[in-house]
Amino acid sequence: MGYEKQMKNLSIDKGFPSIGYIVNNWPQTKNILKKFILSNHKKPDLCSLAITCMHELQVFKINSIKSVLIKCSKLCARNISYNTYHDQHHFKSVLVISCILAKHLSLNYRERVLLIFIALTHDMNHQGRRVLGTKPFYQENKSYEGLEKLLFKKILNHKEIKRIKRIFQSTYFPVKPENVNDKIEKIILDADILSSLMFGPDVGIKLARRLKHEIRYNERTELLFTNFLKLLGEKCLYLDFSKKSC
Repeated sequence: MGYEKQMKNLSIDKGFPSIGYIVNNWPQTKNILKKFILSNHKKPDLCSLAITCMHELQVFKINSIKSVLIKCSKLCARNISYNTYHDQHHFKSVLVISCILAKHLSLNYRERVLLIFIALTHDMNHQGRRVLGTKPFYQENKSYEGLEKLLFKKILNHKEIKRIKRIFQSTYFPVKPENVNDKIEKIILDADILSSLMFGPDVGIKLARRLKHEIRYNERTELLFTNFLKLLGEKCLYLDFSKKSC
């Protein structure tokens, strides 16, 4: 399939190709993904992007979940704390990178649906600087509780909801999660940090600059990024494609 046709087929945004095109032509398309990740001149349509990701993962019958997906997307787009890092652009990055990673794994239908909801909402209603100094998992539990109100008994069962909570808590960066065997958890953990790692230090510093403004960090941006790498420490990327992309 040619580039022009792919552009019209599940394009992630105007002027960008589909995720399928990016995956099938990797690593030549790495710079295309980089441009998409860094672009922040307009708010992304998170609902359309989430639906596009579902279609990319062969989830087409979404009428029963579309209304909840719209509600989740609206909540994620509010940015009530005026975050400059944990905003719609972070959500779009995690969504697209999660979808790219999922194309390299075997997930069943329910897991593909679950993945998109988690990728979209893992930092929903993020409180930005106000999270600093609070107890561990505060933001992760807050995001989970917001999603649970929308999903429980409507789309997902109790076992799946418990799975979501565990994965949300695993994204708490200062603590390395134990025994990560869940494929969805591996995807989300990798996707949450890959945009800061896979395009080189220059991009990592640009994204760190957004975080610096959000948390009102007073030191140099380069130091913030260096501290991020130090905190990464023994935390690792879990998937082969993630490791090879950096």
